[in-house]
Amino acid sequence: MPLVESMARWLSSGGVNQIILAVNHLSDKLKVEVGHRVAGVTVEFSVEETPLGTAGPIRLASNLLSRDEPFFVTNGDIVSNIDIRRMLVMHEETRANATIALVSVPDPSPYGSVLTDADGTVKNFEEKPTVHSAASHVNAGVYVLSPRIVDFIPEGRPVSLENEVFPKLVRNGRMQGWTHDGFWYDIGRLSEYVRANRELLEKQEPKTRDSDAAENGWEILRPSYLGTRTRLGVGARVGPLSILSDNVSVGDEAIVRNSIIFEETSIGERATIEDSVIGERVIIGSGSKIGHGSIIAGQLVIPRGSVVSPNSTILY
Repeated sequence: MPLVESMARWLSSGGVNQIILAVNHLSDKLKVEVGHRVAGVTVEFSVEETPLGTAGPIRLASNLLSRDEPFFVTNGDIVSNIDIRRMLVMHEETRANATIALVSVPDPSPYGSVLTDADGTVKNFEEKPTVHSAASHVNAGVYVLSPRIVDFIPEGRPVSLENEVFPKLVRNGRMQGWTHDGFWYDIGRLSEYVRANRELLEKQEPKTRDSDAAENGWEILRPSYLGTRTRLGVGARVGPLSILSDNVSVGDEAIVRNSIIFEETSIGERATIEDSVIGERVIIGSGSKIGHGSIIAGQLVIPRGSVVSPNSTILY
């Protein structure tokens, strides 16, 4: 499932009926691919001519925001089941100007810790902490903001929520923390993207052997996910821990293990892919072997009989 659709479903489950995508790079392509409605949610676009940081886009989109009701802001590279309904209720009960979702991680150093008091009021942001503890909480990249926050954001220049807006709220005691204890992944890093997909696959209900697998001569080892219009050849084996996006074809006797395959990719007969990420509309030639830990960018052709060494990255 595309990330935009996944996030729209999550936000919709929390009562959100409109999302605004703050975009710059490839905005025209996103408009075409996403459209104006995803998973039952209306989509609007706010286009930055130049990057405006994490707060500037909020100011730019202010004409699309309600001046009477709080709104959510979320980073575009997280996957989580944060309960935004309950987060909103707490925001309104505490009358905070901003509420930030917090999540506990084993090592907060890549993110920085957020310190709160016993009532959940945010007291400090600690960048790059050197002391780790099980109680370390970091910014989960999901916020509830009151409309008045827009007035804190200067116009026409890049502005950082984390470094310019939030510190003012903390000093005034107007920022609240909401602690999340479910799953959370920062998939802006490839290693986290792979981990998120695999762990979420493992959370699925286990399935027995597919009813038509024996009849058609292919095998799916669970947990795995196959998108719509996926085609498997005779003797093909997929899984475990494999994700095939929409319209992927796997040739006769080909093997795909522990891998993520993006949409409209074609895998030739007797090809083998192990522990790899393959982009969209890639053609993997017959008999090719893709070594574990490899990454292949979208719209490339891997010739017949190729051997891609382990941990390779092919971008063009």
